[in-house]
Amino acid sequence: MKKWFGSAAVCVNDKQELLMVKQGTPDEDKCWSIPSGGKEADETFEECCIREVKEETGYDVHIIRPLFTKTGTQEGFTVVVQYFEVAIHGGE
Repeated sequence: MKKWFGSAAVCVNDKQELLMVKQGTPDEDKCWSIPSGGKEADETFEECCIREVKEETGYDVHIIRPLFTKTGTQEGFTVVVQYFEVAIHGGE
């Protein structure tokens, strides 16, 4: 079975608000999710997480700690997603 690897960012601010993004194409119903996406072959899970947050939100983040790894199957792929707690330190 083919494998797909990705990372996801959990970012909670001082007001206990969770950073979320709307995902989906303009012709799809959009849903809220945490910043996440697929890992490129030449990057670590941490680098993937930082890149995905920047691409999806414009924020610069740093990793605080790994949280957990979710593994499952979807559409014929074994899916492995590493979740990280992150903090914003720049960007807009």
